[in-house]
Amino acid sequence: MKGAGYYIIFFIIFVVIVVPGLIVKSCKPIQFEGPSEQKRIKEAVGENFISVYINSSKKIEKILLEDYVKGVVAAEMPASFNIEALKAQSVAARTYVYKRWRTVGGNGCSLHPKADVCDNPSHCQAWITKSEMLKKWGLFSYYHYYSKINQAVNSTAGMIILYQDEPIDQLFFSTSNGKTENSEDVWEKQIPYLRSVVSPDEEAAPRFFAVKEFTVEEIVSKLRQKWPDIVIDHKNPQAQWKVLEVSEGGRVKKMQVGNKVIKGTEFRQLFELNSTDFKWERSGKNIKIMTTGYGHGVGMSQYGADAMAKNGASYIDIIKHYYKGVEIIKKIE
Repeated sequence: MKGAGYYIIFFIIFVVIVVPGLIVKSCKPIQFEGPSEQKRIKEAVGENFISVYINSSKKIEKILLEDYVKGVVAAEMPASFNIEALKAQSVAARTYVYKRWRTVGGNGCSLHPKADVCDNPSHCQAWITKSEMLKKWGLFSYYHYYSKINQAVNSTAGMIILYQDEPIDQLFFSTSNGKTENSEDVWEKQIPYLRSVVSPDEEAAPRFFAVKEFTVEEIVSKLRQKWPDIVIDHKNPQAQWKVLEVSEGGRVKKMQVGNKVIKGTEFRQLFELNSTDFKWERSGKNIKIMTTGYGHGVGMSQYGADAMAKNGASYIDIIKHYYKGVEIIKKIE
């Protein structure tokens, strides 16, 4: 029995301490290419480098296109998702940068004129390095997740999404309420491939349903700061709220708030809500606002893409479902 106990202790030490040390020393995914290796790669693949402005270092870096796409997918979509969803995100990410890639006639990043894109998610796309992936996922998950993303990006290499021979604006968001939105219901511009479609089976998403609770005083204060001339009952403000128009996607498009008619997007922004699919109720001295879905609702729902993939859809099925009338081609060799 003692011998068996020693064997178990030795096995645990070997797996927990020795193996990770060997992996860190030997595994290639977290080795970073030096200048000579970058030169060799460049000679092999041509000029498929893009200029990325890195906000943390305030510098522009030249990165291989497909390596950039891997960093975007790692940053923008949970790596635990089905690989077909990861492929759809890969093609969408590549389409985004192709549309802005100055080498092929794009306009580049409007904030950083010498760059094609930046890594600020509120302006371009989120992007992370391999070391940041390691921190995000941890040592043991890193190799599995990076392998999945590597496979998803490599298997769709060079592919982008076109509508009438032009790369699309590949909008996406986290979680739908069961349907996506028409573009004009959120930003007023009608884009033919950004149509409202059903997006079922997302109820298990972590932010599918949420509740935020505010005091009446907070509500009134925020409303008056936003609209100083608003006329609102300071004791029962919610009694003067009314939904006037609902979008095709089932979200609040216009509503009455006191003497104001405002957009659902304005209300969402003011109270930092997860989506414009919201309802409210009085709860004592507070007001609860319940939301369904997470994000603006236009384009591809990421959790919807994962649900479709788990139900057998390919990345092409996913892309053509969320972006109507598009084609997927290999544009970059």
